[in-house]
Amino acid sequence: MPASASAARLSTFAALKGRNYCFYWFGLVFYVLGHRAEYMTFAWITWEVSRDPLTLGYLGLAQGVPLVLFQLFGGVLADRMNRLRMLLVTQVLTAATLTVAFAMTIFGSISVESLLVLAALSNTFRAFDEPSRMALIPQLVERDRLPNAIALGSIPWQAGRMVGPSITGILIAAFGGAVGFGMAAASSFIALALYSRLRLHSARRAPDGQHVVQQFVEGLRFVANNFVFTSLIGLALFNSLFAMSYLTLLPIYADAYFGAGSTGYGLLNAAHGTGALVGSLTIATMAHLILHRGTALLVGAASLGALLIVFSRSPGMWLAMPVLVLVGFANTFYLMQVSTFLQQRVPDHLRGRVMSLYSLCWNLMPLGGSLGRRAGRGRRRALRRARRRRHGVRERAPAADLEKAALDRPGQPRRRK
Repeated sequence: MPASASAARLSTFAALKGRNYCFYWFGLVFYVLGHRAEYMTFAWITWEVSRDPLTLGYLGLAQGVPLVLFQLFGGVLADRMNRLRMLLVTQVLTAATLTVAFAMTIFGSISVESLLVLAALSNTFRAFDEPSRMALIPQLVERDRLPNAIALGSIPWQAGRMVGPSITGILIAAFGGAVGFGMAAASSFIALALYSRLRLHSARRAPDGQHVVQQFVEGLRFVANNFVFTSLIGLALFNSLFAMSYLTLLPIYADAYFGAGSTGYGLLNAAHGTGALVGSLTIATMAHLILHRGTALLVGAASLGALLIVFSRSPGMWLAMPVLVLVGFANTFYLMQVSTFLQQRVPDHLRGRVMSLYSLCWNLMPLGGSLGRRAGRGRRRALRRARRRRHGVRERAPAADLEKAALDRPGQPRRRK
């Protein structure tokens, strides 16, 4: 192998040396920035307009239900049509939706109903965007740079989790909620401009004559009959529902357990994001050195579980923060192995459907969060009882139990009814 090619493989940013992936990656940066701004602005404007916590729950449904309903069919379309064209169409529709939200907010005609409709539309388009986006990546880079490209593709998401809400929050505080929608729309249009620079020369896929529903069933059957694919997608689903649910419990740990309030919550989030970002850069650098991905995957998954146990028993922020850095690293390391293995092994004519199943796992994360919050409420009540006992404060028994205890006390006459 020539020295230059070897150096390119060893480079942390090797995939960015390709023209197509470079345009895609910078487009992804703006897409993620707009995505974070969109979600935060929808939540804030909905709260400003309604002042009703229940309405925020309706917003969550409007954003989550379309993803669950349409994402698998989005994978079918990604296998039936040109993936780049599908990505551009969904990006145009998303940018147009955000522009409408920005204009309505500027002119003061926004309402709860319109917010819910616009949020549902935006996430319906995203349900078709994500499978085409994931299925497109192997067409943008050489096969030997695919692990590096997948790792680099996670960097905007990890950095956006830390930076995006902060930037959006500052702008909303300074200029009002409309600027959040403006920022999301502008970012989407910039991403669209960068995606339009992609040049692919892939052969047009010949139609196989199958109906959409038949292709949908074919994708499910392929995963169900392949033990490796079933296991990997099952691991991703398990991670989304149970492992990542700890993110929804961070406010409880920061405030109720560590007594650090909102500052502690921000620090815990930053610790996790830092670990995830370092993990992405590490995988991008050494992806070509990982020869046994199955072993690396299992080690990463086991490390993630063990570290979450340590975090749950942390006595204070001094231990919780470094543990969360390691949690973020292990989680990213583990999931990058899953994603890379799927992308390298799935047949191209099924790629959209298989990757839509994988992507759907992450859209079920709020369900895991609700399970985690239920567990957190029980743990919080137990913690309060323990603190009362520690300080010598007896819990008040229900009145009915107190009355029954008094009546059953020896020497006490029972009252006639």
